[in-house]
Amino acid sequence: MARSSDAHPVHAADSADQAARLSHKLARADALAAERGLALTTLRRQVYALIAQSERPIGAYDLLTALEPQRGRVPPTTVYRALDFLVEHGFVHRIESKNAFFACCQMGEPHQSQFLMCDACGETLEIPGDGLAAQLSGSAPAHGFEVHHQVVELSGLCAACKHGHP
Repeated sequence: MARSSDAHPVHAADSADQAARLSHKLARADALAAERGLALTTLRRQVYALIAQSERPIGAYDLLTALEPQRGRVPPTTVYRALDFLVEHGFVHRIESKNAFFACCQMGEPHQSQFLMCDACGETLEIPGDGLAAQLSGSAPAHGFEVHHQVVELSGLCAACKHGHP
């Protein structure tokens, strides 16, 4: 599990690994956009890069602040449109409980996810959740309910925080 730089020390090797992972995620995003004929504009790519390099969900206003050195002041509606595009096309997930965004680990593949979120350091991990999603929505039709969207978010402590190793 990757560690958040705010809560856990980052070593040179970790920084190199993080840079390599970000480069890989950006290449996958570029390839997916090209494959689907999507316009991954400079702003959308910058927003995606900021989300992808974060180990925790990041909010729209934090993205605005992070974009300012690169782009100057960006209107919030512009960032929200970029986020809508990234969510709609499966580049990122919206973490409902935090009103924030997290890079998708299975970009381009239809799937359901569960999110494990550390209450202490904020680290977030996406894990497969297709089986659980089917189980949760399985009884809905018997009650006349049609499920359109479901998000499973679990909060607690990551291994490092649980064992007191910040």
